[in-house]
Amino acid sequence: MRDAAPQSAVAAREDPFLPRRSVHLDFHTSPLIQPVGNEFDAIEFADRFERLGVDSVTLFAKCHHGQLYYDTDRPERHPGLGSRNLLREQVEALRTKGIRTPIYLSVLFDEHAAAMRPDWVALDERRELLRVDSHGVPGWHILDMTSPYRDYLADQITDVLEQFPDADGFFYDICFDQPGFSPSFREAVRRLGLDPDKEADRGRAAQAVSHDYMARYRDMVAGGVGHDGRARSIFFNSRPRLHLAAEKEFCTHDEVEALPTGGWGYAYAPYVARNVLPVQPRALGMMGRFFGSWGDSASIHPEAALMYEAMQMVSLGMGICIGDSLPASGRSHEAVTARLQGPFRYVEKVQDATKGYDRVVEVGVVRPVPTGTDVHQVDAPTAGGLGALRVLGEMGLGFEFVAPGADWQRYAAIVVLSGVRLDAEMRATLDEFLAAGGSVLFSGVEQSDDDWSSKNQGLTLSDAEGFAREFFRPILALSGLPDFDFVTPSTIRRATVAEGAQVLATVTEPFFDRTASTFSGHEYTPAGTATDYPAVVVNGKVATVLFPLLEAYGELGVPEYSHLAVAALRAILPTPAVRVKNAPSHLEVALHATQESKLVHLISFLPARRSMSEIETVREPVPVIDLTVCVRSETRPTSVKRPLDGGEVAFTFVDGYVEFDVSFSSGHTLVVVD
Repeated sequence: MRDAAPQSAVAAREDPFLPRRSVHLDFHTSPLIQPVGNEFDAIEFADRFERLGVDSVTLFAKCHHGQLYYDTDRPERHPGLGSRNLLREQVEALRTKGIRTPIYLSVLFDEHAAAMRPDWVALDERRELLRVDSHGVPGWHILDMTSPYRDYLADQITDVLEQFPDADGFFYDICFDQPGFSPSFREAVRRLGLDPDKEADRGRAAQAVSHDYMARYRDMVAGGVGHDGRARSIFFNSRPRLHLAAEKEFCTHDEVEALPTGGWGYAYAPYVARNVLPVQPRALGMMGRFFGSWGDSASIHPEAALMYEAMQMVSLGMGICIGDSLPASGRSHEAVTARLQGPFRYVEKVQDATKGYDRVVEVGVVRPVPTGTDVHQVDAPTAGGLGALRVLGEMGLGFEFVAPGADWQRYAAIVVLSGVRLDAEMRATLDEFLAAGGSVLFSGVEQSDDDWSSKNQGLTLSDAEGFAREFFRPILALSGLPDFDFVTPSTIRRATVAEGAQVLATVTEPFFDRTASTFSGHEYTPAGTATDYPAVVVNGKVATVLFPLLEAYGELGVPEYSHLAVAALRAILPTPAVRVKNAPSHLEVALHATQESKLVHLISFLPARRSMSEIETVREPVPVIDLTVCVRSETRPTSVKRPLDGGEVAFTFVDGYVEFDVSFSSGHTLVVVD
């Protein structure tokens, strides 16, 4: 079959639809399971999602097993469907409730194709068929996108378009870069002028192959409109989100897939989302109703965890998607519906109350550009990224992550993580940012132009060598930390301080480096000689930590590392848009604003390990008592209210800040300053 042409007969009335509240309805069903969909009831199905208050449900045309779930002459149609046209019935049922239905197709996983044509499966270095590991046993085969399988999948897409010409959108899943060793892949590498025997070249070629088929499958469905005349949505999943700037053209929006209990952890979603939003503000966060991950369909996520994960995304201005799984019978579990109903309805209330507000972002965290193409390696939070996430979150600052060279004009301050090179281009960008009134914090130092460092950082780097592990001694009056030598996991770079710069902490050296023949104590040689070398320098609006402080905090979690970073940030950003007093360290704060008012999200949940596994769970919210919130304002407000219940909040207005106390036990609350 030929590829279907883009549907452009009817012009879209507006931008592609972006869900506010949606469900991703998994239906990976083996052909060995029969019958399928025999208990499906269109009325029950539609009523369920109406009760949840969602505006979109992603439905399956093709699953990882390679089975199709609609009426078609293609042999991949699930043998257990009988006469049932399941996808068509699902789509029509939801459309009676005004709910959109993007269509799901699996890309690199297709067990039917793998069994039918093993020569279409990617090969590993031993020239054996590639399969993913699934809980210790062989799982899905990985298809080779340089084989004829790519045309086979294009024919399936064409078939879906013929059956559903008014499809609301397309969700392409399992689209990671897959290097391989098949003759066709090796030839694809050579055509790019690369060497198929080099790992790095195979990775670059795999990315090029992905971009090629993504462009093809995008163009096949682009330009069409859904049943309601709105532009069709398109999304390719399993792509590195931190490479989004180079791949934004393939999708109409972004979805941050992160099931914290499924291996992603609770830092992944807020970290990746803050990397996505500066590039693609049209985004939603995807979590799951499973206790574990996809496939753990005989379990239910705690309601408090669903609330927490949803509020993290909503507080960033994103929509949410909760992954679910439809039983093979086609009839939903009432227990799952009951568990999802509370979180979805609460999200709806919060989204309605915050409509029209824009997120206030004051800080941009400049991170090194990750290398490689593996999604898990590229997107995993680095130690520096995790340290920044924790410190800035504890301060209540609005922040996001950006690559070097991005537009920084929206930020009041920039945090430069260790590993970002201070080359001529970077220094020029920083000069422009500082000249416009911005502030900068360096977590660690890179070799730079001496004149530039002296002028802007207030220091001159020295060639003097330090020790493997050293200590910083805070200046009590400036840092708030006690007069004590705190160990660092690395060397502190030696420097001299320019006149007028302020030192927040100095270097204390150990007696000697620990070796096999010279050591003292258990882990490292204790602090010995205090020096005048600076560990943290503040020069006007520039603060420089002469060792990777945020990276050390992300790696080790030592509280004093966080306190020192906070002191440095407060020195260059003394009047943030919002700040909190006597707040627990787990509290998450987000400030949104309109021309007339400001809105504060407060989130209080605490993930914890409750078993021998490394999985963290959330079982209940953590009550917050008498938290003091200060919101910067040019004028005294007319009122401070809780928009969800209409309650008034007492406040004072002092030194340009609206100050009020708030207590809540539900894990989340909103306060509006009018």
